[in-house]
Amino acid sequence: MNIDIDDILADLDRDTTAVDHTQDNFTSDGNTTRLNTSLDYSISGELNGKIGRSSEIISPAEDFAQLMRCWRNERCSPELMPYPHYLMTRILRRIQEQMEHIENISMGFLEESMNQISHGSGNVTGDGDDEDDEFGMGRGNNVINNNNKLPLLCMEAELERVKFVIRSFIRCRLNKIDKYSLYLKQIEDDSMNFLPINELLSKEEMVYHEKHLSILLKLFNNSILRHMPPELQAINDTEGTLNMIEEPDWKKFVFIYIKEVKDDSTLDRNEFGKPCYTVTIEELNEIVELTIGGIYVMRYEIIRQLVLDQKAYLI
Repeated sequence: MNIDIDDILADLDRDTTAVDHTQDNFTSDGNTTRLNTSLDYSISGELNGKIGRSSEIISPAEDFAQLMRCWRNERCSPELMPYPHYLMTRILRRIQEQMEHIENISMGFLEESMNQISHGSGNVTGDGDDEDDEFGMGRGNNVINNNNKLPLLCMEAELERVKFVIRSFIRCRLNKIDKYSLYLKQIEDDSMNFLPINELLSKEEMVYHEKHLSILLKLFNNSILRHMPPELQAINDTEGTLNMIEEPDWKKFVFIYIKEVKDDSTLDRNEFGKPCYTVTIEELNEIVELTIGGIYVMRYEIIRQLVLDQKAYLI
């Protein structure tokens, strides 16, 4: 299947950077964003449908930190994590704004204002820097121009860093979509699933999943299944001794960091008076205390709900 990741990112960029103000109310001053809604429904503890409407100031640094946590969770978890819709909308919009800002600087639209800032900081080169050099150009102007390029290079490097994380995040998700196509189809058909498929995947990932599954089933049918008896043509049989649908490895061991959530009623106190969460290992019939700020190694199925509720992060 010839689908380029850059095409997917381009589609994401076109669809999400043009924010629909009738759905999500954003206001921005360039440094912070006011979002009149709750944080990402998909990866928050509001998975039961209790979404609070609140006005919160979300800075770019907070968005980047949340993006890094989503990236680490996705890479370390055996299952496909819920897609952070609101977060990706804000990140992609800020990337578009930063690209336009960098383009304006590189084309000299903001050079006058930057020169005023540079001159306002004082004469950094000392006496005689405004004299012409052997090429007839002022050395002071050269220093200012070179100084103006440094912030531009730093902004470009930081922007590429964010784009790398987003590409890695999407590649990891696409790899899991390829691997668990039948499992995702089963989730889509199961109306009793705790999370709808449209919250688990983005719109672009839904299209990719449907096309990939269609091509895969067509390949299986043309190559093998049509030559077999009808009773053996099912590829999603779960009634036998062997489940034909590949599911995530729920028993995989993962490293987790326990995060404190303010005003959390599920927090307990251990014998030392420290706040902790309690989980049960059913195989051993044992209750384990997970202290806030601690790092543990446990099977994913035991701490899965803590990760989905953002009370624990995979590391």
